[in-house]
Amino acid sequence: MRPGGQPQKDLTVGYNSSVKLVKSGGAALLYVASDCAPHIRAAAEQIGKEHGVPVDGSMTMAQLQQLCSIDVGCAVCAVRRKTDTRG
Repeated sequence: MRPGGQPQKDLTVGYNSSVKLVKSGGAALLYVASDCAPHIRAAAEQIGKEHGVPVDGSMTMAQLQQLCSIDVGCAVCAVRRKTDTRG
């Protein structure tokens, strides 16, 4: 666990924050838990499709919890795009 229970720096955790990142063009990948509520899964998959962001639905909420290094189950999280820092 990261100090203070904070998520990994390259991940945005939670449905609302992840959808916001996808809509802003800042997401490279969207994770949706295979065991989350069906309406959340369907909505997240639709947002990913509409914005051309791949959706990975192969992990459970417990696995996403570990991936994100948080203390509670995670239904949706997004991987932030890498920014090009070359000059």
